[in-house]
Amino acid sequence: MLTTQLELVLITFNRSAELRHTLSQLADSPFAGCRLTVLDNCSTDETPAVCTDLAPRFDDFHVVRHHRNIGGGANTLRAVETARAPYTWIVCDDDDFDFSDCSDVIEALEAGDVDVICVGGPGREDWAPGRSTLGELAAEGKRVFYVLTFIPSTIFRSELFDESALTQGYRAIGDLYPNFEFVRRQVERSASVHVSKRLIVLRRGVAVPGSALYWLLRWVRCSSTIQSRSLRRATVYSTTARRRHWLMVLASAIAQERLYFPRRTAAEVFELGALLRGDQRLALVLFAPLAFVPRGFYERVKALVKRARGEPVQAGPPDFTHSLEARP
Repeated sequence: MLTTQLELVLITFNRSAELRHTLSQLADSPFAGCRLTVLDNCSTDETPAVCTDLAPRFDDFHVVRHHRNIGGGANTLRAVETARAPYTWIVCDDDDFDFSDCSDVIEALEAGDVDVICVGGPGREDWAPGRSTLGELAAEGKRVFYVLTFIPSTIFRSELFDESALTQGYRAIGDLYPNFEFVRRQVERSASVHVSKRLIVLRRGVAVPGSALYWLLRWVRCSSTIQSRSLRRATVYSTTARRRHWLMVLASAIAQERLYFPRRTAAEVFELGALLRGDQRLALVLFAPLAFVPRGFYERVKALVKRARGEPVQAGPPDFTHSLEARP
């Protein structure tokens, strides 16, 4: 029954070592008998060889290799198009899994009477396991959008990610969350959800593409599509566990952008100002002057801090992969 109810689609690009680790975990899981399709985004490393090596460990294994790299967002949406089973689980190539007890997830899939199954994701540690609705979770102040936009956290009823949500997803690829429209619709219709009793998907790293402000602006763009003002406001704040931390993130993101990407800082701050409302806009007004501080000042402060810590002074932009509690 499980094998006909669920299909897994794994999106990957140039992470052959991580892919081998992920496929090995899935091969030892209760879901190894389900159809699994690997969408290889034209990798140039050992990804094809890894797929060939691991394929015999699965009952229904397929690989689709794109002729060109179509981008991570488009590959995610291609995964939605690929799935054929009643439920779809899009997994990434760089996360860990805990399959020690997922009987409740299997039962929910076999029953087929729930719209969404939440199987992991940072931010849902305080969610009560069992049945609920996304509307109820949002009303309780849970970080629903933050959790569910982490792609592998969600097993969803395939038919709900319909043509309209797919089209909007393609239009929003530049805003980093091609599944945001789908999540928004499910929250607003208060879709039924089963929260797994264990965190099955364990996110390995934290990735902020481009820079902190680059990411924050795009999260706010996506959040601006939420109809409820209170939910929209809460979703913007939900990027950090505590509201006061959001203010710190905002200030540091503006300063960081001014240091490393000075030409675009003012434009991004002004766009944020147009999208934010109420106290969030007020906070931006308070911190906006940071966008006009001479870059040399930030360079000197950075050098002083580095020297005080005994660290080498980095000449170029840092690797923005662990500077925020956020992810693409």
